[in-house]
Amino acid sequence: MLALLLLFLRDHLPCVTVRTGASPTHLITVPSARSRAGAHPLANLVGDRLRLPRITSTINPSYGPDDHDFHADWFTTVLPASRAPVHALVLEDTWTTGARTQSLAHALKVAGATTVAVVVLGRHVDPNNVPARQLLNAVASPVFNTTRCAAED
Repeated sequence: MLALLLLFLRDHLPCVTVRTGASPTHLITVPSARSRAGAHPLANLVGDRLRLPRITSTINPSYGPDDHDFHADWFTTVLPASRAPVHALVLEDTWTTGARTQSLAHALKVAGATTVAVVVLGRHVDPNNVPARQLLNAVASPVFNTTRCAAED
């Protein structure tokens, strides 16, 4: 997972920067909705390799791991006290519905982040979900191509 992230950032961080208008200045991982002690495994995996200061967030315990809806109050983030703009890079290990990631992006914008870019390293698809079947059919015989940027139209 770390190799995939570093490969993506090496090849495509300029694409993300063009789309957002600025290079990331801060890093945050999407917190797990499961009660887990300590740092998120993705945060531990990345460590200090990206050399970006971390933003932390607190989780509203009203929403559990099985909640798959956007909630404006799911996360609370506090940005650094500096007057410099914050361009947040959000890392997510698994995208299922996007609810947690979108809720965190919302919290970052409410807290004052100038831009928020999200990099998702994995995607969970439920083959029993009718819309998901269309996605699975479209990628039935994929060729994994790291040169194709997710920011491309």
